[in-house]
Parts: sequence; structure tokens; C-alpha cells
Amino acid sequence: MNIKDIRTRKNMTQADVASALGVSSVVYSRYETGARQPSTEVLIQMADIFGVTVDYLLGRQEIENSTLSSFEIQLIDASRNADERARQDALTVLLSHSQNEQK
Repeated sequence: MNIKDIRTRKNMTQADVASALGVSSVVYSRYETGARQPSTEVLIQMADIFGVTVDYLLGRQEIENSTLSSFEIQLIDASRNADERARQDALTVLLSHSQNEQK
């Protein structure tokens, strides 16, 4: 995944990201094309702007964390901390109310 793909999936323009980073659109464009490498500080800022990790920007992490809503993250955390019966009960309830369930 390159930063152009991430930016477009976030519905942002180059100008939006450049402004948030405090750089010109030309400088940001060069980051996207690979003509210029961002500093560590700029990478951290980009990760914050896009809601991803620096590892994701660098291609070291395949899954983008920002695809989960805060509610989904709470569900995952609660599931990890619950006992097996609670996890199964919760899954059963969620599946019974799923709008995607085939009938």
C-alpha cells in the first residue's frame, strides 16, 4: 500500500495532506512519487493524519488499524478479556441480529 492509495481511500487531496503536514503540495507530491523521502517526524505526522501506524506506511504491517471503529475496537477488547462462555453468548446474539445474515 502506498501513501497515495491511503490518501485516496481517506478521501483527502494532496493539498489537504500537505496543509496538515505544513509542507507545500509539491513536497507532498514528491513523497507520493518516491522522489523525496519523508523524515521520521513527517512519517509520524502522516500516520496520525491517516489514522494508521508508521509500520503500515512503511509496508511492515499488512492490516490498517483505522479500518475499525472505536466501537469495534471496544468489542474486540471486551472479547479478549471475557471468558469463553461470554464470548460465545455475545457472538450468538450479534449473529442473530446481523443484517447480513442469510435467511
